[in-house]
Amino acid sequence: MESLLTLAIGEYRAVELTLRLTATLTGMTALLLGLCITCVERRFRLPLILSSVSILGAAWFEVGVWLAWKEAFELAGSSYCVTGHPLAGEDRIIARALAVPALLLSFGMVRLSPGKGGGCPPSGFTLAILLLACALPVSSLAAFCLLGWAAWLLCFKPPATATAPSVLEIRPAIGSIALALFIALLGGWRLLPLGSSADSLLVRSEIIRSAADLLAFVIPSLLLLKGVLKLSDREPVGTR
Repeated sequence: MESLLTLAIGEYRAVELTLRLTATLTGMTALLLGLCITCVERRFRLPLILSSVSILGAAWFEVGVWLAWKEAFELAGSSYCVTGHPLAGEDRIIARALAVPALLLSFGMVRLSPGKGGGCPPSGFTLAILLLACALPVSSLAAFCLLGWAAWLLCFKPPATATAPSVLEIRPAIGSIALALFIALLGGWRLLPLGSSADSLLVRSEIIRSAADLLAFVIPSLLLLKGVLKLSDREPVGTR
């Protein structure tokens, strides 16, 4: 009979701190986006509202991942043993399905709206975002390909009236999201260097997934905020 999975105290606390930090940074980013609505020009407020609400939802599910980790183990002597409660892996999937499409749509509302930011982007880009939202919970490979389609429409085939200065923030933001999805893709194919023992597989996978969530949520959100603030500062004072 195989022994129960146990984790050293240091391993358990490292994962718990990482999960708590991920949830905290995600929630702080959502709050920052929401508060900065008052600092930008009116036509850029809707993208910030959309991204703030979606990131806040992602933060809620990240908290669920952290709480599930705490329930899955209990201290027994000098190590932590499993309790039988499952980990909330599906919460991460839902968080990405909420936040990533909304962030991309917010970038599209700033850059692709004809003649003004904050409006509706072209139908082709909106279709790519809807398909991406549907593919994220199902297939990492399909989501990665759809992200490439959305990135091409956003960066390389914009309409003539697109807001050019935001390109400087869009490309690294998409690169950050693409890296997060690529990590998820490698994890699904079991190509990540997670070790051979059960405890190392669990600990490293949780830490890597949390880092991927930060790449998918926090960095693109801050880049969106930077681009919107930059564009808003360039607006004439009388138009705000």
